[in-house]
Amino acid sequence: MPLLNGSGYRYICHRCLGEIDWIRHYFCPRCSAPDIENPQKEGCSNCKKLNFSFKCNRSLYVYAGVGRKMIHELKYRNGHYLLPDIGRLSGEISMQLDDALLVPVPLHWRRLWARGFNQSELICRHLTKFHRCKICHLLRRSKHTSQQVGLCIAKRRENVDGAFKINHRLLKKNNLAKNQKIVLVDDVFTTGSTLQACASELVDHGFSNIETFTLARA
Repeated sequence: MPLLNGSGYRYICHRCLGEIDWIRHYFCPRCSAPDIENPQKEGCSNCKKLNFSFKCNRSLYVYAGVGRKMIHELKYRNGHYLLPDIGRLSGEISMQLDDALLVPVPLHWRRLWARGFNQSELICRHLTKFHRCKICHLLRRSKHTSQQVGLCIAKRRENVDGAFKINHRLLKKNNLAKNQKIVLVDDVFTTGSTLQACASELVDHGFSNIETFTLARA
């Protein structure tokens, strides 16, 4: 049942908002890792080693508590009713999404058929309601991969290596400039392996202005 408290959110109360561990200060500008006391532009010691193809990632909050429950509700309990509130939460970020091209991380057709929706695409749709940006399904998932949960960084990267391919039809249709700002969108940033695989494919096709956005940072 929607809230009637005039907070601007339909299903997230003030108490739950207060319990979300927002990533606002002292975070890595490359990967959004929280609690980095002296953030350096080139990134923290962890993401320096990983050599990301994207310029930076911005995540709203730490993947824990209420924030984690929201994502689980969305992905595994058909919690689409939360999406308007999730879109409104994006107002908490300092990342500039206006004039960007949002590219949702694609699901393989088997997983899409099983789940019935792509949560990254749904997040994109609601971001466009609060920011002046557009969606383009510029990538497709060409390989059905196992779940990333429980894998180490090396195994995660190996698991998604070559899993994403450019959508040549849309690439030709949209005639995109190579300096077009592209923001890859996903639900959770853990090691960045999936987003890196997507960004790498875009870089291979000449795109250079790539950033990433996720709801949560694990």
